[in-house]
Amino acid sequence: MDPRLVTALAETFGADPASVSEATSPKTLATWDSLGHLNLVAALEKAFAVSFTMEETLAMEDAGAIQRILAAKRP
Repeated sequence: MDPRLVTALAETFGADPASVSEATSPKTLATWDSLGHLNLVAALEKAFAVSFTMEETLAMEDAGAIQRILAAKRP
């Protein structure tokens, strides 16, 4: 998993980076709520220098999905 993604998740939700995996989601992190999700999207946009559509933002159901969305944005 991209270290920038791990860092964004850990810093946004106050999680231990070692505990972040592709399965990390709102179901596994109690601090991942709707406001936190928006903060995560902003952190990802900054870290990866990309913008997300509303559809992409809504599809970010777990770290694995986020990783796939980011991979699709790479040239």
